[in-house]
Amino acid sequence: MKYLLLAYGDQAAWDTVDVNSPEFLAACKFYEDLAAELTATGELLGTEGLAHPALSRTVRRTAAGPVASDGPFAESKEVLASFAIVDCDSHDRAMAIAGRIVDAVGDTVEVRPIMAGPEEIRPDS
Repeated sequence: MKYLLLAYGDQAAWDTVDVNSPEFLAACKFYEDLAAELTATGELLGTEGLAHPALSRTVRRTAAGPVASDGPFAESKEVLASFAIVDCDSHDRAMAIAGRIVDAVGDTVEVRPIMAGPEEIRPDS
């Protein structure tokens, strides 16, 4: 089954990150090594880091039609930093991968199954 791993980081930390710091470089190395490992096992389908959330735009439906606004959620302290799509044998395996990310870099990771069909739209279906 395919899973979307959404990694969230702290907005304030993002604003002040030193991309040359040992901590930042270690996090990058962790992600590179994890991507290589999951590519070798055939589990990694894709992954990307995202640009600063200030560059985001959100489009919502209104009575007047779609309206774009700046940013994702101004009141949120956590922002979406990256995503990966993995194809795992089990939900437990996807959770284990997410746990490794949390342990290594401290990001919060949301694990969400990718629907294979309309019968999976709700957990009780």
